[in-house]
Amino acid sequence: MLLLLFYGLYGIDKGQIMTAVLTFPRASLLGFKARKLRIAENITQQEVADKAGVTVESVDLFEHNLPLPLDFKRRILQVLWAEKNKR
Repeated sequence: MLLLLFYGLYGIDKGQIMTAVLTFPRASLLGFKARKLRIAENITQQEVADKAGVTVESVDLFEHNLPLPLDFKRRILQVLWAEKNKR
């Protein structure tokens, strides 16, 4: 609510904020790229979660670019990087 009040002071309405969020190119988001890599390497979310020491839900949140602790993101990416470099 405070954020919307801040934007209101500068003449930006809620519709403009939503438009900006919805038009952000999905392919450039880190989680989307991680999902593509996981699928390309033929690894399940469960396998990534087990190797990274996180839950399957955490992997799913990351792949959908939702809030997740930075440490979890780092662990998931390390697993994917290791899998990619195995070949």
